[in-house]
Formats: sequence, structure tokens, C-alpha cells
Amino acid sequence: MKRLKIIVFGGALAYLAVASFLYFTQRQILYFPPKIYVAPQAAGVDMEEVTVKVETDITFWYRAPQNERAPVIMFFHGNGSALYSNSHIFKDLIADGYGVLSVGYVGYPGSDGKPTQNRIVQAAKFQREWLAGKGISDGRIVYFGTSIGSGVAAQLTALKPPVLLIMDAPFNSTLDMAKMRVPFLPHSILMKDQFRSDVALKTYNGPMIWMHGTADRIVPISQGQKLYDGYDGPKSSHIFEGGHHSNLWGLGASDVVLSRLREAFPSLPNDEVEIKNGKD
Repeated sequence: MKRLKIIVFGGALAYLAVASFLYFTQRQILYFPPKIYVAPQAAGVDMEEVTVKVETDITFWYRAPQNERAPVIMFFHGNGSALYSNSHIFKDLIADGYGVLSVGYVGYPGSDGKPTQNRIVQAAKFQREWLAGKGISDGRIVYFGTSIGSGVAAQLTALKPPVLLIMDAPFNSTLDMAKMRVPFLPHSILMKDQFRSDVALKTYNGPMIWMHGTADRIVPISQGQKLYDGYDGPKSSHIFEGGHHSNLWGLGASDVVLSRLREAFPSLPNDEVEIKNGKD
């Protein structure tokens, strides 16, 4: 009996130790920004750096659209990426005449502060409002979120919906991801930044594009499928056989996105632009 008590006590201590470690280090695990900052010119993309004051200084990149009908794509990068990480995508979008705003995150290269869900989302909201100040109407703003950026895009969608939402390798929530990785902990209680994309999208009824690779080992395709299945609005899915977490653009995602943008924003003789609903 004494031996059993020692085993139970030891197990309880180990459980508490793991739970405490993950609780106090969870944001270091969730956010791991690169150490360096790269300017647009060094990244080979023709965009300008803009620094604004929210709670702290936030830097983002911007390229104006070619004309007053073209949209601006707000691009939300992943948790291990930065403003410059998706420059190859920006080049293709800009070449088609679209505007691009590479969204700056609190605590990431070029910006100050410590990253949290609320701070990142509020800074993104400010950047959306900055676009409005540039004369970009709501009907011309597209969100493109990849990895954790899909979670940021979803949270911003609940506050300021886009005309089109593009989700690249998204999760249902970081809460679900944590439950999948470490199933024995009470994550609903412990997790500070849960990025409940499933909940955020309940108030959105615009078109959503979902793209995912079957070989994604960081955010498994089952997470994207769960988010997609739970979304009741117009939607389209694009699965890339053998695709990994961050290589979908070169596997055909570029064709999906660019063709959809061309369809959604044709050269019309008036200022009315209508997004056509996606279909399964």
C-alpha cells in the first residue's frame, strides 16, 4: 500500500510539473518569431514599410493596388514566419495588379512587444482600419491566412469581415491542436490563446477557400477538414496530394487563388464588384 501511495504521489507530482511547465511556457511554444528582420527590398519585393503605433510600434508592408477596383489582400503569416516569409506569394499577387498588406504581429521582427492573441488581433484590426483610411472599401479587402495566420484572420473576420477569406493549412483552433498533441491536460482551463476559428467564423457568411496538403505534419489535414466541415457559408476545398505545411503555393495553390481573384474582381464598367459563391 505504501508503495502504491508513493507511485500515485509521484505520478501526481509529474502531472503537475508538466502542466505547470506548459502553462508558463505556452506562449513561447506557440509563438517563435525569427530573430532577424529583412526589409522589402532585401526580400526582393516592391513594397513599402509602414510603422504605426498601436500599444507598441507595429511594422507592416504595403503595396497599393493597381487601380481603384482591385482588391487588397491582407496576408497573415505563420507563427515561425515574418513579414518577409511569403514574398514569393506577394510578387505573384502584385504582378496581377492586386494590393498586398503583409500584416505585422506584435513581438515579431520589425515590431515591439510580446505576442498574445489579443494583441496580435487588435494590431491587425488597426491595420485593417489603416486600409480604410487609404480609401480601400470593405468590398475590396481579402484575408489570406496561413497556419496560425488563419487563426488571426478568423478572429479579425469576426470583428471586420472580408469579402473573401482564404485559409491555407488552417486549424479548427489551437485548443484542438493542444488536445491532439497532449490529450491528458485540461487545456480549456490552461490555454490563454485558444484561437477558436470555429467560433469566430460562426458570424461570417461570405465565401471561404480552404487549402491543405495531405502530408502536413504541423497542422494535420484533419484540423482543416474539421474547420471546413463546420463552416456553413459558401466554401470550396482544395486538397494537395503530398503537400506539406508551407509549400502549397508552388503545388497549385497559386492557380486556385489567382483564378478566384480574377473571377471575383473582373474589370467591370462600374464600381460594383460581386463575389461569386464557392461550391463544394
